[in-house]
Amino acid sequence: MSVRYDKLWILLIKNKMKKGELAKAAHLSSHTMTQLNNNRRLVSMSVMLRLCKVFHCDIGDVMEVVEDEVH
Repeated sequence: MSVRYDKLWILLIKNKMKKGELAKAAHLSSHTMTQLNNNRRLVSMSVMLRLCKVFHCDIGDVMEVVEDEVH
């Protein structure tokens, strides 16, 4: 299983926010932003909670867990 943050980027667009603004609002380091940009990289629960606080939403609104494809 892996994660995707596509929902986060959709929220960003809907809220007319730039990635730099998000990083500042959620107190995210450049390393954490890189992890989020590279889908399927896990971030800590505290990061997820800060993102939820910025958008006043639930964790499922910013990320999703997906099954890995079997070849």
